[in-house]
Amino acid sequence: MKKTSLVTVLVTAVFLLFSCGGDGDDSGGGIDFTSHNTDYSILVRNNTGYNLVAFKGDLQADKLIGGIPAHATGSGHGLPKNPSLFDKTEDFPMILLTEEQYNANKGNLISQKNTPFTRVYVFYNKSGDNTLVYDIAEGLGGNNALKVINASNSINVELRIGGVAGETLGYAPAGILETTLKLQDGNYNIFPVLKRYNVFRDVVETTYPQGTGSNYAWFQSYSFGEGFTEATMNLKSILQTVKLTSGTAWVVINNSTTSGGIRFVEGTYVYSTASGLTNIMSGSPRTFQIDMPKVANKYSDSVVKSGWQFGPAGFEVDLQTSETDATKLTSLTIERDKMYTITVTGSHNEGTLKAWLSNTTSIDSSELGGTW
Repeated sequence: MKKTSLVTVLVTAVFLLFSCGGDGDDSGGGIDFTSHNTDYSILVRNNTGYNLVAFKGDLQADKLIGGIPAHATGSGHGLPKNPSLFDKTEDFPMILLTEEQYNANKGNLISQKNTPFTRVYVFYNKSGDNTLVYDIAEGLGGNNALKVINASNSINVELRIGGVAGETLGYAPAGILETTLKLQDGNYNIFPVLKRYNVFRDVVETTYPQGTGSNYAWFQSYSFGEGFTEATMNLKSILQTVKLTSGTAWVVINNSTTSGGIRFVEGTYVYSTASGLTNIMSGSPRTFQIDMPKVANKYSDSVVKSGWQFGPAGFEVDLQTSETDATKLTSLTIERDKMYTITVTGSHNEGTLKAWLSNTTSIDSSELGGTW
């Protein structure tokens, strides 16, 4: 009898130990909430008071990235880099649930598809820079509902607060008809911004609608509280007739040299495409994006650039005034929504390398975010 009692006690103790451990892992979700300072995938600032759980592209257990603690701000919380999730350069919606949402629905995550805490547009560069920090807006997580309808099959829309350069409130990707965001009481000026990775040009396009008469970024104002708890933003009916503009310009480098790859440099800075390429090979033009400076939550109309050089490492030549005028072009005003083509010819081996601005055009509207 004594032996049986002792065995029973031990078995019960082991059962309780593993049961408690399992529950602890589940309530912590088995989620990695630590910040990865070096080998991270994405940097996020969580301006809300909620612990958040991040997924890549879809609400599935095998798409779980990691956790972001409440008020994780500063230089950004580094999410872990699972090799099976981050194996290529691409853009995707990062879907965020609160830890409470996750724990209550982890057996049926898809039930939260239309009502996530929020979504954020993310571009991941497998072979290059991922230092951009994605901000999650403080106003998220209240009892009010903003229903966002995106009936487009190709246009992804980010919703920003206060201006086109403001923090992200949410993201309504193409192919998901309806997204409901829960918001705190307060006033919101919401600016839609269109985001897309242009695979052909290897640039991340950021465009936004402009009011037809205001010459200013289009926005809609909302106030929640005092009995007003729900609103709908139908993006197609709002945006299908407006003009699109961007916060960038493009520089296309056409390598027509006879001596291999060349680079595009400005001082000590080497330009790279969205996927991290720096060498432009002959017969394979590359597009580089020039971001306009942010001024008071909007983008300026132009930026002045100088010191541009082109060529193989250590043999770059200055941008010259024209094909026939070798005078150094000391500065160049780059305007928003314009595409500048630089042609490079000759050979550094023969001392005949030269580069000049061969064409300037407006970026075609079909490349500014797609069509409804």
